[in-house]
Amino acid sequence: MTYYCGWDGGGSKTNVCITDECGVVLSEKTFGPINLNGTSEDTVRESVRSCVDFMKSFTGSLTDCKGLVIGMAGVSNHATADFVQNTVRVYGYNGKLQLLGDHETALHGAINGHGAILIAGTGSVCFGRDKNGENFRCGGYGHLIDDEGSGYAIGRDILIAVTHAYDGRGPETCLSEYVYENLDIRNHNSMISWLYSPETDKKQIAALAPLLLPALAQNDTAALQIAEKAAKHLASLVISGMKKADIKTGEVALMGSILTHYDSIRNKVSELIKNELPQINIINPRNSPAKGAADLARELFM
Repeated sequence: MTYYCGWDGGGSKTNVCITDECGVVLSEKTFGPINLNGTSEDTVRESVRSCVDFMKSFTGSLTDCKGLVIGMAGVSNHATADFVQNTVRVYGYNGKLQLLGDHETALHGAINGHGAILIAGTGSVCFGRDKNGENFRCGGYGHLIDDEGSGYAIGRDILIAVTHAYDGRGPETCLSEYVYENLDIRNHNSMISWLYSPETDKKQIAALAPLLLPALAQNDTAALQIAEKAAKHLASLVISGMKKADIKTGEVALMGSILTHYDSIRNKVSELIKNELPQINIINPRNSPAKGAADLARELFM
C-alpha cells in the first residue's frame, strides 16, 4: 500500500498526517518539536526519529511513502533546513522530500481557492493566495518590529498596563494581581527585574497572554483596551493583505491560539474584516496544516 505524508513542525510539537492517493486521511499522530529555534539538536533528532518510525510502522516500509512534505518555520535558514533534511535521511527515509514554510502548508490545508489565513499565536501573520495562484503576505516580521495582536504582543501589553497602573498613567487593573501571582512575585519592581532578566524571552512574555481572559470576564478597562487593540491590528493584516492582492472575495481562515481561545478578539476581528470586505467568507480551517502538507506531497510527487 502506498501513501503520502505531511509534517507540521512547530516549536512545541510536530503533527504527522498520512493520506492515501486520493487524499483520505489514514493516520495521524503528534510528536516532539523539530524547530531548532529554542530546541536542542538532540531533541530535534529524537523528534525526527519518532516521526520517521511512525511512517515506517504504518506499512512496515518507508519505500511505501511516495512523497513527504515538511512544513516548518525557519526554512529560509539553510542551516536549519539542511539539519532537518539530513536527519530525516539519517533515520532511513530516502524518498521524495520537500521542506516548505509552515504558513504555506497551513494555507494549503485551510482554504479552497483564493483567500488567506490569519495566524495569531506567539507571533502573527496573514498569508494568502490570489486569483492567479500567487502567494502574498502581510506582517509576520518578528516581535521586535511586528507581531501585533499576537500572544507576545498581548503579554507585552499586559505588562505595560500593569506598569501604567503602578505609575498612575492608566486605570487600575486586576491584571496587576494576576501577573504578580503568575510570576510568583510581590511588586512592580520584581516584575521589571523578571522582564529584563537574560533568562526571560518572548515565549515567556507570550505565556502571560491567557491572563487577559479572566480580566476580560471582569470587564477590566485595561483588558478591554488590550483586546480591542489586538483585534484592530489582526484585522488590518487581512484587510491590507487582501487589498494589496486585489481580492474582495474568497475565504479567510482564522488560526492560532489567540483566534481560537479569545472569543472577544476573534469576534471583533471578524466584524472589522467584514466591514471592509463584506464578500469575504470567514471560516475555521478546513483541514490541519499537516493534512495540507500531505496534500501538497500528493500534488507534487504523484
